[in-house]
Amino acid sequence: MKANSNSSLIVCLCRWSARILGVLLLAVMVALAIGEGMPNVFTQPAKVQIGFIALGLLLLGILAGWRWELLGGIISLAGWATFVTVEVGPLRRLNLFILMLALPGTLYLASALLRRLKI
Repeated sequence: MKANSNSSLIVCLCRWSARILGVLLLAVMVALAIGEGMPNVFTQPAKVQIGFIALGLLLLGILAGWRWELLGGIISLAGWATFVTVEVGPLRRLNLFILMLALPGTLYLASALLRRLKI
């Protein structure tokens, strides 16, 4: 009985950490878009357009994770992986912000999988 309550606590911590961090990252990204001025996506090169689509998927996954953790985590991490593939090349390194963008999706997946496995 004790192990079950500990696993429930871990699942709850993963879920709420993903939600809180996701909302904070979403707020930062919206603030950056407003502060820097959002460019016209349709006039950008294909690489930049794919990057915008990837960020959109990432944010959609973060929001979807509030209702469907597994699906939200998968969408968020797929968007993150696409963004990293397109935007981070041999001349650029992963920075802390880009790494943090993967955290909500990872936590959503952990929460969903731990709940299903009932560890």
